[in-house]
Amino acid sequence: MGKIEQGVEFTGSIGNFTAYKMRGVDGIVVRKKGGVSKERIKKDREFLQTRLLNAEFSGRSAASKMIMRMMHPLKALADYNIAGPLNALLRPVQVNDPENNKGERSVLLSKYPEMLEGFSLNRKVVFESIVRAPVTCTVSRETMSAEVNIPAMMRDINFKPQGKHPLYSFEAVLGLVPDLFYSSSGYKPSHKKYSQPLSLVSAASIWFSCLSGSETTKLALKLDFIPPDEHFTLMLSIGIRYGSPVGVNEVEQVKYAGAAKVVRAV
Repeated sequence: MGKIEQGVEFTGSIGNFTAYKMRGVDGIVVRKKGGVSKERIKKDREFLQTRLLNAEFSGRSAASKMIMRMMHPLKALADYNIAGPLNALLRPVQVNDPENNKGERSVLLSKYPEMLEGFSLNRKVVFESIVRAPVTCTVSRETMSAEVNIPAMMRDINFKPQGKHPLYSFEAVLGLVPDLFYSSSGYKPSHKKYSQPLSLVSAASIWFSCLSGSETTKLALKLDFIPPDEHFTLMLSIGIRYGSPVGVNEVEQVKYAGAAKVVRAV
């Protein structure tokens, strides 16, 4: 992958090259077209290992999409494309499947949920650089609920807001990520109930002044979903977002500003 930082502003295809922009990457990314044909990869014995790797990659990609779906309200706070890093994070989970052979290994996140904890949606300004005090939480698989406790925020002491945004708010999201098992038709959850659109729940604080800070904040969340078995992970994420007044008692969230991370997974 090449990168053009200045001098060229076009995107699209020219000859054997494709140029495009990627969020979180400065400049324009350039890739060369071509490579081995899809037909050879699909049938040639020489590419057996490639087919096995591709099959498992599809499983991790499906799991990554589910994880991103379960933090959807916070995705606007991300400052880079988190799909690739999530896929890489899930590789050790898949490799450690003790029962299946390469190419058919499951993505059993419920056995290693702690792998998600601390995953950041940001690279430039992370959550901990803004909120410099411990945020505590509890997550219960039994009650499908969670609680987040955020200490009082004091400007320039344990609270370092970015930019010149006037308001901020905390938002927490609780979502369910099912394990995925290999099948001839692709990677699937253990039960069809997981294949239905899974609900997530979010809770947000009121808008606070970035100059004044805030008192202790508590956010409570509970999922209205009864899992059919134990092949799932409950994931709790938290973010800080910024806002600007747009009218009387009305606030508009500032796009692409703020930070978020996964705080707990069980």
